[in-house]
Amino acid sequence: MRPQSLPPTFNPSRIEWDLKHSPSHQQYEDFFKEEFRKAPTIPNDFLKPQSLWLEIGAGTGQFFESMARLHPDKNLVALERDRMRGKRLARRTEEAGLKNFLGIRGNAISALIKGVPQNSLERVYILYPCPWPKNSHRKHRWHFHPVMPHLLNALEPGGLIILASDQKFYVEEAHYVWEKQYGLEVLKAGEISALVS
Repeated sequence: MRPQSLPPTFNPSRIEWDLKHSPSHQQYEDFFKEEFRKAPTIPNDFLKPQSLWLEIGAGTGQFFESMARLHPDKNLVALERDRMRGKRLARRTEEAGLKNFLGIRGNAISALIKGVPQNSLERVYILYPCPWPKNSHRKHRWHFHPVMPHLLNALEPGGLIILASDQKFYVEEAHYVWEKQYGLEVLKAGEISALVS
């Protein structure tokens, strides 16, 4: 009988080791910066003067379509890498007919490296990303990912990153890394409870 693996837990000493010994990501960045690699770009008419919100891993775009209806004074761009969900996202954008909502099928990593201008995002939403629970996959988690400096450059001063996960270790780890490594101020952390009327 094979032993069950333990669920991932928050481990500050392991995170410290990761932060000190992370390899250079220059080769990774060079890969996405090559001219022939296309990156999703945000159309100029979606940039200033209106505030721009970006959702990474938007699925079919239902959340951001709702947000666009609630916030007509903001421009919202939803990015989805998966081919099928990305097609449905693009279709949702057309069917919604909202001038402030755009769904793009594409890779958020290349978009952040090449397609999103600096200081252009008021908010970035990363909702329920894959937690990459295996220890060997830690480097894929958003807070350890080499694209983080590009994401931070894309935020305007005072901009927000909204992260939600159903994995407690993931939220604790992101909180720790974002404060320690990037000097971000975590405004709110903890479990979300359902509203009861």
